Amino acid sequence: MTARALPEGLDWDALAHLEAVERLGTAAAAGRELGVAASTVYRRIAALEASLGLRCFVPGEGVTAVARELASLVRETAAGVVAIRRRAREDHGVVRGRVRLTTVDGFMPLLVEPLTALAARHPELELDVNVSNAGLSVRRGEADVALTAVPRPGPHLVGRRLFSIEFGVFGLERLARDPDAAPWVVLGPPLHTSAIARWEQQHVTGRRIAVRTASRRGFDDLVGAGVGIGVMPRRLAALDRRLVEVPAFREATAELTTPAWLLTHPELQGRAPVVAVMRTIADYLAG
Repeated sequence: MTARALPEGLDWDALAHLEAVERLGTAAAAGRELGVAASTVYRRIAALEASLGLRCFVPGEGVTAVARELASLVRETAAGVVAIRRRAREDHGVVRGRVRLTTVDGFMPLLVEPLTALAARHPELELDVNVSNAGLSVRRGEADVALTAVPRPGPHLVGRRLFSIEFGVFGLERLARDPDAAPWVVLGPPLHTSAIARWEQQHVTGRRIAVRTASRRGFDDLVGAGVGIGVMPRRLAALDRRLVEVPAFREATAELTTPAWLLTHPELQGRAPVVAVMRTIADYLAG
């Protein structure tokens, strides 16, 4: 007999007893797991044999080949039911699991609102947020989702372009009024080879540099504190009401415009937790 298709009317509880015996090796072990006496296990298997008209257990020898095939099918069916239940929970908005999000520290102020919304909407979702200049690789499986600024994503990633990052030179009003006399905050190693740093090297030459830093968050805080003027994304500068743009550099900073992308690996794009994270971030940041 090949037990790939089960006859109707089978006692699934009896099948569970058979599966436990096949997996654990003895009726006594199966009984301990199921919380019944070994005699009950034997009785349920005997009833199953009667309904099938087949021998499933031979005293002194153990389960038969048919019983092993039936036990395998029981496990496959149970796993399928678990998967269906998981998908049903996801379809009803229950999002659970861990998502690894990688980004640079300059984006963190923009992520506060979407991450707050995710925590409120999906209490069973766990987010690991990696913030670094180099960033983890989605392509290599180090992260699940990346919020990044690149001209064009790699061919092995999928996602969407969220917005254009436009830059300007910003500072406190007292410094912005006289930019020729104002000190500067600029990027330091290892960001000294970035596009913004190259722009600084071209336009800030000969001016007084107050601070060099590799921290984008530190950079923004220093400019906001009045240490100097510096190149910032307009979207981030708008979050600090103390800052004003220096108009003299508006045309020159236009060349720095870069798209912001939200990306994941093709194999992950259908996972409910990844979908929830990407959809929420896009809802808040796209445009």
